[in-house]
Amino acid sequence: MAKVTVTFTSTIRQENEMESFVKKAEGELKQDGTITRVSYLEDGKIPVKILIKTGDVIIRRQPDQQNYSQLHFRLGEQQACRYVAAGYQMDLTSTTNQIKFFSKNDGSQELRIEYDLFSGLYLVGNYTVTLIFT
Repeated sequence: MAKVTVTFTSTIRQENEMESFVKKAEGELKQDGTITRVSYLEDGKIPVKILIKTGDVIIRRQPDQQNYSQLHFRLGEQQACRYVAAGYQMDLTSTTNQIKFFSKNDGSQELRIEYDLFSGLYLVGNYTVTLIFT
């Protein structure tokens, strides 16, 4: 596994409000053919694992055994997602509008995902997530 710096940018649009934030972390990246795996500690303590395949991404964030989120993205499809907090489970659905994973001129790699998140028929929000691995 290669050591990388992960720069995570998230933009959330809910109704008429928009919020963005950026985080950085040190992590590891492993490529095996068309599969890429990335792991890092968010805020220095929360394990995040990302599995990237062509047109398919899974992001799992797990602070501890009682709390985790797993988001699944497949281009043009709805996928089951789950948040578990303090023993309570919330099943959600993602609809992925864009997945781009590419190498940049500076040698870094970028993963960009645009998706809508639903709880039943209710639109929770529109999200854009960009991860840059350097």
